[in-house]
Amino acid sequence: MNTYLPAFPPSPKSTFGLLGKLDHAFASLLKGEDSDTGEILPGFEGGMRGGMSKTDMVRCKGLVEATRVLSVDVMSGQPDVDEKTGESGTESELEEDAGMGIDEQSFEMDVARVYEQTIVQLGERLDGNGVFGVVS
Repeated sequence: MNTYLPAFPPSPKSTFGLLGKLDHAFASLLKGEDSDTGEILPGFEGGMRGGMSKTDMVRCKGLVEATRVLSVDVMSGQPDVDEKTGESGTESELEEDAGMGIDEQSFEMDVARVYEQTIVQLGERLDGNGVFGVVS
């Protein structure tokens, strides 16, 4: 996802839809149950042995954080800078960007929710066990 996201023009509806599905999947794997329904996932009937290892969780956390930053960059809608003039779009484009519409506000909320459930689960599983705690 982190490789493909910047390679294409921003498409908020499909991007946030896909990221929402990935968030649901990762959060469910971290809990061992469907994060929406609470149903135990196959392979987790005997406990959390079928879930992610601590190493997997740390790697997942890095990817999730990188995706959140990347989604802000991609969805920011910054116009491309014209290499010849150094300007960042036409005057009318800049005037349109100056005001924040309802769609832009909802996109900002969507960006803020990227991997929200996964981050909560990672925090509970990793930080709760002292993995990212302060070392004395």
